[in-house]
Amino acid sequence: MPSLHFPVMLALAAGAFFLLRKGGTKLSHALICAGFGFYLADTAVAPSLHTALNSVTGMLGQLG
Repeated sequence: MPSLHFPVMLALAAGAFFLLRKGGTKLSHALICAGFGFYLADTAVAPSLHTALNSVTGMLGQLG
């Protein structure tokens, strides 16, 4: 199964960009969320989140 890190990262970056531009999200909110993501990636929860994301994308891949 190929790694989905880069496409997911691009999708999240695009979503954050459009929310920042059109959704009324402030730059400070986006920076706080980005910082939270970086810190969350270094915790013990990160492997569980990675496994859950792979499971969800695997199920979505089987639907198509």
